[in-house]
Amino acid sequence: MKQKEQALYIVGALILLAVLYLAFDTKPSTQKALEKSRALTTREFDIPMLRTEAVKRLKEDQTEYLETLEAQLRHSGQDSMKRNILKQLSGYWFSLQQPLLAGLYAREVADLENTPESWSISGTTFASGLRSSSLEEKQKRFARDQALESFEHAISLEPDVIDHRINQALCYIEVPLDGEPMKGIQMLAGLVQNYPESPAPVYHLARLAVQTGQYDRAKTRIEQALALAPDDTRIICLAADIYTALGQMEEASRMSARCGRNE
Repeated sequence: MKQKEQALYIVGALILLAVLYLAFDTKPSTQKALEKSRALTTREFDIPMLRTEAVKRLKEDQTEYLETLEAQLRHSGQDSMKRNILKQLSGYWFSLQQPLLAGLYAREVADLENTPESWSISGTTFASGLRSSSLEEKQKRFARDQALESFEHAISLEPDVIDHRINQALCYIEVPLDGEPMKGIQMLAGLVQNYPESPAPVYHLARLAVQTGQYDRAKTRIEQALALAPDDTRIICLAADIYTALGQMEEASRMSARCGRNE
């Protein structure tokens, strides 16, 4: 069965075109995080408050465009028209590097459409803020919790698609839960077992091993991924980096050539 495998951070096109839980007992900690997220939403992370702060940093023409969209939203009669304007608002806030506002509008779309794609867009939009240097830690925790909840909805509607589970695991890795710093890694490792035909979880484990300087472990993982998807460019390019770091230059050169890099 062909799996839809996309990295977490390839979100811009999905939004503008608008865009792990099996075998794990994640409910207690996840539920706790989501309850906290909902409480934060009502107190300090709603659209009006975030918008007030964000607009202060916009140019006049940007503010005018947003006001036009917002006026259209207020007067939108049909659900299809409302959804379209909400998507435009989400995409525009995303282009302005405001992932929380973009995510809140994407969440509204998902609430209306309730499709795997719309929940995935909501999740990836919020998740795009997890590495943002402009967000405070409490804002990142909010974005993480909203992303987790969105991916949970996507999983419930499309349980066989591994992307949603991988994206969920990556959220835990980017902004770990208090007291569970390894949760995301454990989820990816579980996915390797539960989806043995998919190269995606082992690719991400290899990538994370590189980030922590564990190149021998990264080599083991990337070779597993290559065996499953020998023509996947991102896997080939990561393999080239790993072999280079290990000083295995013959393999590194071969992979670099297949990656399309000039030596």
